[in-house]
Amino acid sequence: MAASWKLVLFVGLFLALYIPFVLPFFLFPDTEYETLQSAQALAGIELLAMIAVVLAALAMTRYADRRPLACVGFTRDGMLRDSTRGVLAGVILVLAVLAPLAMLGCFHLGYGHGLGSGLFWSTLSMLFNTVQQETLVHGYVQQMIRSKFGAAVGVIVSSVVMVGLHWTLFHTDGLLLLTNLFAAGVLLGCAFLISRNLWLPIGIHFGWNYLQGPILGLPVTGVDLWNTDLVYVTGSRWLTGGSVGIEGGVVASIVLVAGAAFLWLAWRRRVRVNPDLECEFP
Repeated sequence: MAASWKLVLFVGLFLALYIPFVLPFFLFPDTEYETLQSAQALAGIELLAMIAVVLAALAMTRYADRRPLACVGFTRDGMLRDSTRGVLAGVILVLAVLAPLAMLGCFHLGYGHGLGSGLFWSTLSMLFNTVQQETLVHGYVQQMIRSKFGAAVGVIVSSVVMVGLHWTLFHTDGLLLLTNLFAAGVLLGCAFLISRNLWLPIGIHFGWNYLQGPILGLPVTGVDLWNTDLVYVTGSRWLTGGSVGIEGGVVASIVLVAGAAFLWLAWRRRVRVNPDLECEFP
């Protein structure tokens, strides 16, 4: 089966699993179901989406691709170690963006009230959303493409899919952010290649988003749902990202490209030592 048709089948399977559970939220938002504006309801929807994506990825990997389920990346080995390392790496990447902005006078302490009462539900929503995206992009798409065309093509195609997931940003003001999303996709794809599991990219993705949003109160990919407001950023849009958040600025571009290049070179060094890694799966 061609890769394009597998992607179509994967999306169709995901929707078939997902829509029946969330349809009541849209049909009856003000009756027996919590409204979509509720933090609990948003967490519930993200949980259902995550479950649907994981099940679709596992089913496609096992029955359409005829590959071991371990290829998706939910391995026992390295779960705690790599997820912890990933979160720390994500935090370091954010700090690497904020440090130059602070030196340029663009970073300021805010007057927020600290961590809000909705932190628990925000944490769950962001975690479920992160697992959902990483399973879709790097757990299935990257590995399916990699099995047919190699590791490099798998990383590139999955990074394009990462950009496509943020289709609402396809406008002039979001071009730099979309470019940065592609670089982030490459970085996360290389993290999968190096760790041979999803825990490292999930940790990086979650640490990057979580520190920016629920902790600091900054917009994340144009979304600003948090009222912590511990810090704020000012300055030219091209430098700071403006209303879309720091990941839409050129400083983030430099950090993400450097991080992606570092991980890709680290992966290539491993392949030179052990060429079988080029086509070997977890």
